[in-house]
Amino acid sequence: GTNMINAGLRYFAAVARHRSIREAAEELHIAQSALSRQIQKLEDEFGVPLFHRHPRGVELTSAGEIFLRHARSSLRQVERVRSELDALKGLRRGTVTIQSIESLVQHLLPRAIARFSKRHPGISFDVTIDGSDHVVAAVREGRTDIGLAFYSPAERDLLTVFKMREPLVALMSAGHPLAKKPRISLAESMAYPIALPAKNTGSRILIDVACKAAGIAMAPVLESNSIQLKVHFVHVNYGITFLSRLSAWDSLRAGELVAVPIRDRIVNSATIDAITHASRQLSVAAEEFLRFLQGELQNLRDPTANAAD
Repeated sequence: GTNMINAGLRYFAAVARHRSIREAAEELHIAQSALSRQIQKLEDEFGVPLFHRHPRGVELTSAGEIFLRHARSSLRQVERVRSELDALKGLRRGTVTIQSIESLVQHLLPRAIARFSKRHPGISFDVTIDGSDHVVAAVREGRTDIGLAFYSPAERDLLTVFKMREPLVALMSAGHPLAKKPRISLAESMAYPIALPAKNTGSRILIDVACKAAGIAMAPVLESNSIQLKVHFVHVNYGITFLSRLSAWDSLRAGELVAVPIRDRIVNSATIDAITHASRQLSVAAEEFLRFLQGELQNLRDPTANAAD
């Protein structure tokens, strides 16, 4: 196999790097005499000495320099062939790890995973749900392949693969006095019981900044990081909460809840970001799933378009 092709090249490159047959033999876990013989064989084959032998070790000859350049490029090519062949295998089996905020759990993630695994049944998914700050940390520390975060900060180690505009909207029950309005301001919502995201979360910071800009101070009845809890809260007492449409997809679809756009500009700039580590090579399966997820998001842009789906 490829080992046959590149064993000689690998041995040669190791000796050139260490400038010592003894040290190269240690690194390669082979006997020094066997390594000497391999080098001798290469030299016989090309009819030129590749190394000058010194008492202290070995030095490349000018023929050796030329050979090293070609050896390195051959080894890289063998690597490339191997990684392309691995890539073919990569879509047949493997695990994709994802850390995501909760708002994608209702609809987007289960649907995307189900549809992807129908195409690639050998790929499994390991999904952890957490706050945006923890999602970002998991990507930064290499503990997950893909992070799905709300409004993630720009960092040197992070690569934003795509962003999707996901404005916060005012969620309320269908019977709410404000439910029929084309849009409302944060100030108008203050006449009703309010449930806010937990302090220091991405969406809460956005709401706090918007309130400050509007010169208002909200006094929430409930603060929670649970979407479920906030959705139930607005079912009961003419409450209002601020979430993305995706967070309450099923209730909106069923017509139990209504999403009213908010006037305040800042909350409309919210995005959900797909992030990966900038210097970490993703598996083929993870790359492919990211592309697939982006497509699924585009299909979701208009909630009425695929109502029959």
